Amino acid sequence: MVDVRNTRAELVRLAQLMVMDGARISAAFAAEHGLHQTDVDALVRVMIAEERGTPLTPGALASNLGLTSGAITFVVDRLERAGHVTRVRDDVDRRKVLLHHSPTGRTLAEKFFAPSGRHTDEAMDQFTDHELETVRRYLDVTTAGMATYRQSLSARDRPA
Repeated sequence: MVDVRNTRAELVRLAQLMVMDGARISAAFAAEHGLHQTDVDALVRVMIAEERGTPLTPGALASNLGLTSGAITFVVDRLERAGHVTRVRDDVDRRKVLLHHSPTGRTLAEKFFAPSGRHTDEAMDQFTDHELETVRRYLDVTTAGMATYRQSLSARDRPA
């Protein structure tokens, strides 16, 4: 018989370890390429949003990263100077600026994700499609919960 409480606790511990290892990998990658950790975080968020068909504005990126508008301007300027992202006016609302990754940014991200991708592919090969869908649902719901929690922390930091 499976002890559900222990299984849940172990899932949380494993997710925490995975997040911590991911942060260490990201920090090492940033240092290796002369980037700030925030630059890597920003580039990844820009790319994921663009791949999902919902490019980020600098304001949305700032919110995602918990940065001020001044700080995000500095980060985006730095990424743009390095050739990793571009600012593009929205076709529908010309007042809005959207962030897109450049081919250079894509190449950099592929250097970051390719090695970990090989490891995760090997791990996923051990699961059925049905099991993978369950894991996907778990990660989707957990990620949404963490985003909500992160936003509540940011709200506490704002002046009243």
